[in-house]
Amino acid sequence: MTSVRTRILTFFSLFAFVALFAIYVSNRSTRILGDVANTVINRHLPMVVALGQMEISIQKQDNLVHRFLLTNNHLWWDEWEKERNNYSHWANEASNLASERTEQDKLSQLDELYVQYDNQCRQILLSEERFPLASKKLMATKDDFLFRMQMLLNQMEASREGMTLVRQEQVRDTLNRHRLIAYSFLGFMLMCFIILSAYLFRYLVQPLSLLLEGIRNFTRGNTDVQIPSIGKDELGELQEAFNEMSRELMVERKKLRNDSQSDALTGLFNMRFFRTQLSEEFSRSQRYGRPLTLLLMDVDNFKAYNDRNGHPAGDIVLKEVSRIFIRNVRGTDIVARYGGEEFVVLLPETPLDAGVSVAEKIRRAVEEHYFPFVSTQGSQKITVSIGVASYPDVQVSSDQDLIEAADKALYDAKKQGRNRVVIPGKSDATLSIASSK
Repeated sequence: MTSVRTRILTFFSLFAFVALFAIYVSNRSTRILGDVANTVINRHLPMVVALGQMEISIQKQDNLVHRFLLTNNHLWWDEWEKERNNYSHWANEASNLASERTEQDKLSQLDELYVQYDNQCRQILLSEERFPLASKKLMATKDDFLFRMQMLLNQMEASREGMTLVRQEQVRDTLNRHRLIAYSFLGFMLMCFIILSAYLFRYLVQPLSLLLEGIRNFTRGNTDVQIPSIGKDELGELQEAFNEMSRELMVERKKLRNDSQSDALTGLFNMRFFRTQLSEEFSRSQRYGRPLTLLLMDVDNFKAYNDRNGHPAGDIVLKEVSRIFIRNVRGTDIVARYGGEEFVVLLPETPLDAGVSVAEKIRRAVEEHYFPFVSTQGSQKITVSIGVASYPDVQVSSDQDLIEAADKALYDAKKQGRNRVVIPGKSDATLSIASSK
């Protein structure tokens, strides 16, 4: 692999003594451009990566806090501690790479906010009840600190974009000085420098412009940017390193986005995503007067099955019932894991009677499905109890009312003997008559 500097020196060696001065100027310009490029790649990009990793780590910590509160599983606490250490690592990297006083000040402010954010998270995690009323203020304060940290990170990323523009101006100034010297030569030297300019543009200016453009797009948040191939020299190596870093960051962000929306065991949407969709769909139903039905489902006898056959077998049951739910609803419906062995299905544009039909279809599908170790269950088969609630309804004025109505219906279904579909205020027998109609 021939370097940019070697090719330039070989090219100028053909012009003998009259071209020595041009060789010197061009070589010096190349060193300046190389130093600018190295400054951008070796100091700017690592700082951008560190800031990006800090933002990802903060988002993961916030997601893990919500998961712990939903499941009370200490596995999420352990993962949260790992992400705290990961954040500290990248914060130290960013502190070492910070070259401007303003960046150092912002990192100090970020560190202070993170300490307060961390304290709020710890107080929330140490709470014994899930989502206690007393913790609402802690959650709000935590979200405020999170928002302020994200604002500081965005400001630092914008600052890095400005630094990229400064480096770009340095490259342009160097090239302008080089052109002025080239124009001072007459005759043969003028021709030499015209050829040299074309050579430099092809093998140095154009690759640097592509690198700088890619860096600018990267600092603006376009993390999937890929720089076209610019050769097999040092700049080509920088281009490959940049593309590899961009690909890894894009994969990590996609993974984070998927993790923040889906349940790790079943692959269904998680509670956080469901709450967001429920709020949006309920607002749309209120605005346009469209029906909206909610099914709240609980797997019957799951604890006994889990205790008798072990947690791996219980996990298989949860995965299989999740697939049954997906197969028996529309593609536009939202199926989510509510927590433990409880699931929810949100049916937009669906009135109560149609929602009851869907619920009964799901109940029969689960009842008829063969689950592993069924012979050991005796009379305690795996079935589902389903509570159905719908809007519009005189007792439902908010999305929370809809959840509470479905939850009450589910409680009645359990109380009446499980493996049935119930709506608020009606027995299973009444519901069966309504379903047959």
